[in-house]
Amino acid sequence: MTAVTTRHLVADRFGPLYPASAMTLPVIPSLPMPRFAAPPPDVRNLSPHYRDHYGANILREYPAGRSGDRLAFIDKAFPHSVYDMMLLATVGDDRVIASSVSDVPEAMLTALLKFCRQFVGYVDASSTRRRFDLDGAQLMIGTNHDPYTVDRDNGQWWDKRMHWHLNCWPAAAYRDASIVPLGEVGDLNRRRALVDPIAHLAAQVMRDASRTQPLPAGCHLAGDADLSAAGGPVGFKIALPDWNFLLDTACARLLVQLHEMATGAYAQLRECFTGSPAASPPWTRPGLLPPGQVAANLNNLTWLSEPGRQGLVMLRALLRDITAHEMALLRTNMDLANRCLTLAGLDYHLGFWSPARLGSSRECPPVYLVMQFKLLSAIGSSPAIGGSVASILDRFRGPIMSAQQTRLRRQFQDGFLADLEHGAPEAAA
Repeated sequence: MTAVTTRHLVADRFGPLYPASAMTLPVIPSLPMPRFAAPPPDVRNLSPHYRDHYGANILREYPAGRSGDRLAFIDKAFPHSVYDMMLLATVGDDRVIASSVSDVPEAMLTALLKFCRQFVGYVDASSTRRRFDLDGAQLMIGTNHDPYTVDRDNGQWWDKRMHWHLNCWPAAAYRDASIVPLGEVGDLNRRRALVDPIAHLAAQVMRDASRTQPLPAGCHLAGDADLSAAGGPVGFKIALPDWNFLLDTACARLLVQLHEMATGAYAQLRECFTGSPAASPPWTRPGLLPPGQVAANLNNLTWLSEPGRQGLVMLRALLRDITAHEMALLRTNMDLANRCLTLAGLDYHLGFWSPARLGSSRECPPVYLVMQFKLLSAIGSSPAIGGSVASILDRFRGPIMSAQQTRLRRQFQDGFLADLEHGAPEAAA
């Protein structure tokens, strides 16, 4: 299944999937991030063990079970921010490649979420905020899931192991960013990377699939209107009681529940569209069933709402089969495949987002669990920063970190790891 592959795109083939209001959404088309002067080569990770690939970038490792399970903090080679790090989950001494929250033991996922909660507390502590000038800092903590991107996306193919990004952007990083309406982003690839065409439809489908699933106490479904005052990401959103919910075993179970819900819904919808629920092998796609047959199949899914059903019927009208010649062409041009080849499997970002806490305000901003699904464009999240619903981080062409930034980055990371060692209490409510 592909999008239009013409060289000069004038109209977005998948434009009808966006609600009219989407074109007014505030976005940051480019947000340069400081980078290292000499990062390691950006190569595909085929190493047999994660230590062979990450090497000296591993900051600290913690056991997370009795079978060689570990959680490793890693200094990113291509940072999302001056103040960030990555948390890698490895199962059975890395003999099992765990790519989703359902692939790791519950105790390990609970420990991972505790680390995430402690990161929030560290950033929000008054001493940290003063030392690194983090008043108004924007947090985003999340993971990307897509084990099937080998033929479509050059964004996550190097490592299928589940890893969480712990990102903190100081206000100075986004204060002068140019925010524009999504409709003014003329480059379709960039527009789709900011807000994927399927983002709103997928959120509706997830709301449909979750109607009969109870949420933990204190949690409730949240719509875009809930975020109108503070901005926030597009996608399926659940409002959480506060950051302390990450310490509750119910949080880990909710993440697994959402993954399994999305996996089940995707398999049913894929079968409606193609006759098969299974993901495709690399560089293959099943033929699409006729539109009438797809519509009839969707009618049999009693859990779908009418808006969800209509949106999926529209999606079928916009998709088309891909010929063997076209697939051969895409295989020789990865950039073209990234722009034109739709998914072979489920692709989503799952993360926690909260508006920036300004100044010395004691008021606790709301916290949301967000799932953003992808049909096209880059894998992962375009984070909602500084009043935007999405922003594209330029991690490869931004300014090289100054010596002071490099020093502050290491001090920030070392300070957090020292807090973990001392069992420092969580500061944020």
